[in-house]
Amino acid sequence: MTLTSTAPNSHTPDDNCPTLAEARDRLIDLVSSCDEPRAMNRVLRFEVEVNPIESLRWLAAQRAGQRFAFRSRDGRWSVAGVGCALRRSDWNDPVLQQLLASQTASGSCGMCGPALYYRAFFDPGAVGKHAPEWSGFERTELLLPLVELRRVGTKVTLAANVAGDPRKTRIALEELEDPAAAPLLPQGLRIAGDADLSRWADAVDAALGSIAAGSLEKVVLARTRTYSALQHIDPCAVLAALQCEEPSAFHCMVEPRAGSAFVVASPERLFHREGLQVRTEAVAGTCARGPDGGGDDRLAGRLLGSDKNRREHEIVVRRIKSALAPLVVGVTQEESPTVMRLRHVQHLVTAVSAVLRDGIGDEQLLRELHPTPAVCGLPIDASRAFIREHERMHRGLYSGVIGVVAGGLSEFAVSIRGALVHGSDITAYAGAGIVRGSDPDAEWLETERKLAPFDSLVARAAAQQQGARVGEPDQPRETSGAWSGRRRAAGQ
Repeated sequence: MTLTSTAPNSHTPDDNCPTLAEARDRLIDLVSSCDEPRAMNRVLRFEVEVNPIESLRWLAAQRAGQRFAFRSRDGRWSVAGVGCALRRSDWNDPVLQQLLASQTASGSCGMCGPALYYRAFFDPGAVGKHAPEWSGFERTELLLPLVELRRVGTKVTLAANVAGDPRKTRIALEELEDPAAAPLLPQGLRIAGDADLSRWADAVDAALGSIAAGSLEKVVLARTRTYSALQHIDPCAVLAALQCEEPSAFHCMVEPRAGSAFVVASPERLFHREGLQVRTEAVAGTCARGPDGGGDDRLAGRLLGSDKNRREHEIVVRRIKSALAPLVVGVTQEESPTVMRLRHVQHLVTAVSAVLRDGIGDEQLLRELHPTPAVCGLPIDASRAFIREHERMHRGLYSGVIGVVAGGLSEFAVSIRGALVHGSDITAYAGAGIVRGSDPDAEWLETERKLAPFDSLVARAAAQQQGARVGEPDQPRETSGAWSGRRRAAGQ
């Protein structure tokens, strides 16, 4: 597969950039000039720089179904796409391999060229659990959108991808809508249901029994909380609200069909690769935020000094280093964990970096690094088997992977702090790591804190209906790099 990228205008000042409507018309002309349907052995990409626009407002204006979004944790770039030009489930597919090889051969770096969206279930091989709520979601998938809005820094481009029949891309462009008002949460949003504390305690006790018997060193158990509204829920509105609640997070949305989407505001990076440089991290061990800066510091000090949390964290660090060892030339890690502060919780984090061996790519890294003990446990296979037996729900994309591959850069997030939006309902997921010394009530409280961003949506929805402005995301917020002050603390 060969790749052609055409940029009708170079980077110019904002006042010289076309509007979205003008850019759409220009792209329609370019796509219309393509040959008629061809064999799918070539990807054409056309892009036009446009005046800055907030990506979620643009995405919310598009027809529901096959919409996707990914925003980097530091806020420096984001991509939003609609439609499907190319879909593959196997990294070894010849067409996909040729596309990835063409990107590598171009010597590109950073966010450039077509953006492939990746997502994978936590447990793609799980069988025997009926999970209609995940209908339409592929267990593992790489997808190239028909149309994409990308922001890198302050530069925003509207792009069109052609793979096979150019008429699909032209139709997608013709159906684009200009963004209007920011998406709003629905009326009457409320907490509708919760997990059972006694069942949770039974599962934790069973995990502690397996740990005492030596079959497990750690296992991560998850629970859900459901929310309902009086009207259909726009997943873009949910993601926009989560972006305000947790600005220092990866923000992702996967919508395979109208009425069903998974949204994420995850603090956890699986790995970032640029060329042969790879960065990953261990995020495990949690405590609450304090009422003020002094309270934060006192709780963070207890977290750093907690034997239980340090053991839980060290399990993840050890597993990451072991998984990377055969793939890299040397591994460098921080000497000791630092504290990552989010809106509602604080985590222990240890940054790990390495240089990949020649021939090692994203597929091998994904296979070896996911799932980490931070979302599964150790040993991995035994933990997965325990989770299948003791969790009543199917995790689907929760604690799976969502990421983007574009040019010489790959970024993959662990899809925690996520929720399934289905019709007028939201199902939010939260988990806690169980190790020797864990207490069921304390672990339940940890999941309560992790569900707090979703609980906050209830108050936000009520405030929006009353006409209050409750921190709707805008371009300055999106590009503010809210993570930067904490990246130094976390060694990022």
